[in-house]
Amino acid sequence: MITAIKKQITQITSPAVICVIFFKNLCNQYNHYFLDKAQYDLFFNLTFTFYLLCCVCFFVFFITQKNKIGTLGFFFGLIGFLTHSAILALRALALGYPPVSNLYESLSFFAWIIMLVYLLAEERQKTWVNGTFVLPLVVLLMGYALILDNKIRPLAPALQSPWLGIHVTLCFLSYSCFLMAFCFGVMYLWQERELKSKKIDGFFFRLPSLGLVDRLGYRSVSFGFVFLSLGIISGSLWAQKAWGSFWSWDPKETWSLVIWLIYVVYLHGRLMQGWRGRKNAYIAIIGFLSVLFTYFGVSFLLSGLHSYF
Repeated sequence: MITAIKKQITQITSPAVICVIFFKNLCNQYNHYFLDKAQYDLFFNLTFTFYLLCCVCFFVFFITQKNKIGTLGFFFGLIGFLTHSAILALRALALGYPPVSNLYESLSFFAWIIMLVYLLAEERQKTWVNGTFVLPLVVLLMGYALILDNKIRPLAPALQSPWLGIHVTLCFLSYSCFLMAFCFGVMYLWQERELKSKKIDGFFFRLPSLGLVDRLGYRSVSFGFVFLSLGIISGSLWAQKAWGSFWSWDPKETWSLVIWLIYVVYLHGRLMQGWRGRKNAYIAIIGFLSVLFTYFGVSFLLSGLHSYF
């Protein structure tokens, strides 16, 4: 009986063990071929250049409204995203875990997630306007990463968990959705100000309508809220395993809760109180500023369990 049970367990776990061994061997095999520092730096610089060209094209398109320039910008962004994806994949192969363990890696991964969310949104809308607001942050994140040390270092013991990739990906997906909501909030307030002042310039007609911007902002917050909730839950499960408690009021945990409550107010106001327009735009802007403080400010100004930078 015991022998039969052991045999069944072996049959069940063997594929998983084989996959783990295969992945580790793959990592060891490709580590020497793909992560030559000079080549890695070259491709990272190329990615940054493509994103910068994309950003410039979208700004020119916003001013001139020439669709060819907008299409060219989208092409540069897509090429940059593909090279960026290759860089992240190769670094993950070399590391054996998702490349999100330090400031350099998290900046790069955050920029990649933003581009993923942006490209998916742009594929549906095809207006090119959103890129004018989104790409500057991508360029800033990648530019900041360029000046940091990109050497591979041993993973901190507390980060050696399958939850690392899941938790960070969910949080960055939420941050990217909140960035989109921030951009839509800025667009809304810009248009509303011009309508009230009765001094409408040419840029007013380059933006989506107030109603569409409001709906897109709500949709972005809804997706972001789901991802953030899952990110907090996954982080709590990971914390219980790593530190023995689901919640410890670490500064980043506390500020993540603050962000979550801000968007609870947004969704409650819209769904229960009928809030539209300006109120939601202001909350979306405040929410994303809180995201930036949580990501940068808390990491540099407040010490805690998340201080791995």
